[in-house]
Amino acid sequence: MKTKVFALCFAAITAAALLAGCSSQPTAARSARQAAIEQSMPIRTEPAQRPAWVDSVPDSPTTLSFVGSAGRYATATGNTGARYYAEENGRTQLVDYYGTVMANRARTYAATYGISSDVLAPQIVGQQLNERIAQNVSQALAPREYYTLTYLDSTNREAYEVYVLMQVDKALVRSVIDNFGREQAADLAARAAAEQDSVRRQQLERAAEFFGGDLSSSMGF
Repeated sequence: MKTKVFALCFAAITAAALLAGCSSQPTAARSARQAAIEQSMPIRTEPAQRPAWVDSVPDSPTTLSFVGSAGRYATATGNTGARYYAEENGRTQLVDYYGTVMANRARTYAATYGISSDVLAPQIVGQQLNERIAQNVSQALAPREYYTLTYLDSTNREAYEVYVLMQVDKALVRSVIDNFGREQAADLAARAAAEQDSVRRQQLERAAEFFGGDLSSSMGF
């Protein structure tokens, strides 16, 4: 009788231990996922090691690079995914960068030579170059590599953050900028030739000089 009671007790204890062991495994998994949410740490990355270009944009004599980023999105790919928006971010950086450099340089030049804004308007020429770059260069800025981080959102669903290395041939960018400069210089020179007021004519001629020659080189590219 004692042996039978002991056997029953032992079986009950063993079953309880097994149940406890089984229940602890999903609990541990849930705890790890919850910790990832609370700490805002990725649960995985692809590739596993963070590429150097994410933190330091590559520099090359022949290639222009930008690192686009986007996050966090419910999907990684597709027209509403993180990759798409990361690429759009890279192209926006490209367009804005050259427009900003142009506007700043034009502003300095106009102030130096006393050129009025109706002859050389820095913001306008910056926007014009923005549009030219967007039309002729931005789609040539091609994605080369991706770095994807997968997170868990507040509903325990996966969300994706993406970095993309995008590159374009510098020769193409220089060609577009120089063509833009030559067009602007020709227009200003024609206006100067037709101008009767000597002061305004001199300003137009100065503005034509600003755009003449290799505009990309004078802009530091």
